[in-house]
Amino acid sequence: MGRHSFIQHSKLTDVRGRIDYISNPKRQEHLYCTYSTVKDPAFWDYLAEQNQNDFRASGASGRCIEARELIIALLEEFQDLDHEKLLASFVRKFKEVYGVDAVAALHHNKAMTNFHIHLIFSERKAVDQPAIKRASRNMFYDENGKHVRTKKEILNESGSIRKGCHIIRKGEIYDIHYFGPKDKMFKSKNFTADVKRVFTDFINEMVADEGRKLTVFDHDGPYLATKKIGKHNPMEVEIRADNAARQEWNHTVDEALTAGVPEPKICEIRDQTIRKPVVESVRRDGFHPERLEDILKRAVAVLVRMIKIMGKQMKEVPSFDEETYRRMCAVNQELIRQNEVIRKARFRMERALAISDELNKPIHIMTGRKKREMVLMELASAKYEYDTAIEKPDEIVKRAGYRNVAAFTRAFKKACALIESEQQQNGQKESIIAKLHQYEREAKREDGATDRKRSKQPSIGSRNN
Repeated sequence: MGRHSFIQHSKLTDVRGRIDYISNPKRQEHLYCTYSTVKDPAFWDYLAEQNQNDFRASGASGRCIEARELIIALLEEFQDLDHEKLLASFVRKFKEVYGVDAVAALHHNKAMTNFHIHLIFSERKAVDQPAIKRASRNMFYDENGKHVRTKKEILNESGSIRKGCHIIRKGEIYDIHYFGPKDKMFKSKNFTADVKRVFTDFINEMVADEGRKLTVFDHDGPYLATKKIGKHNPMEVEIRADNAARQEWNHTVDEALTAGVPEPKICEIRDQTIRKPVVESVRRDGFHPERLEDILKRAVAVLVRMIKIMGKQMKEVPSFDEETYRRMCAVNQELIRQNEVIRKARFRMERALAISDELNKPIHIMTGRKKREMVLMELASAKYEYDTAIEKPDEIVKRAGYRNVAAFTRAFKKACALIESEQQQNGQKESIIAKLHQYEREAKREDGATDRKRSKQPSIGSRNN
């Protein structure tokens, strides 16, 4: 399976503490370098202070968001690049696109398996001239920093100022705005999607090998996202089982696409058999991630039945003497042959499961141990054969340079429809070839990719990375 970009977006309630954490060699075992778009470290103090002041003045509940952070996973081969130039290029790219200042650090995790960037950014742009406000009269503030009208409101029973309350005298500065208002864009879902696309494209610009380039997961596509397992995660076993169930669905999607099941139909089955039951389960009984595996098994069974129906309706592809189209036909034929391998492996596994279930019934309690062992060995062998077979379609299209089976299938169907249409209308061969090349590029390039990715999934079993 191809690799996908991983970019995590989170809110920060203590920006100064977080900056110290990511940039302090005493707190980071594998810190390579840091980079900031601002020279004055006090920038982040002023930002935190203004955010806190505006938060108190707004009367909002909860905790103040002082800044935001992106964690950007990098390809391991990037270790060989100049670390300082690499980090600076990412931070400058961010400021160029979004226009706000940022500070970042380049890290490895403790196990040296995750090369990544922590990028902390402001939601506000600095103003050219700070707006300084001076008190036109004495101003009184209570323990919560809230402005009150009279001195009496901050006094205790003995007439003294209560602890935590304070007075700003007439003529003193009570507020300095170094920054403009928060940009609402940064709290929208569109920003998270956009920044993933921006940095995925930026990473891919540094990768020469097409097979090593990253893709962005499309939540509207037929595939399901798997989840990253963080270090020391107490739910590691459960997440691995959850991911295995999701992968079985994804591999079955590949098989269904090759069998001719339309992608919109697969998405419809996904919505009806996975998303809808998940939403209903959460609404009815609350969050129970362990239920997702059973939901996915039922969904896979529905998709397999659709594959068996479509497998009998395979359509002949039109002939056309052109290298690009011949390559696509060769990939398609290899996928069809692999589907037959999967079909036989599935039949063998289902038969082994049926025999195993039969032997477990009470009436077969006296069945010999040797026979039971043979049945279990056959089941294990059949399961291994099936698991190996269903992984092959993704490998086939990746080897040919396509992102995934869905991308290839879309391109191939458009190519077949184009040739049928143009041949009927006696179209020019040069025009057909140009469009075929366009379809192939679309299926191989990274932007707008429909692919699988480790990411948050809004369903039962979803956990933050």
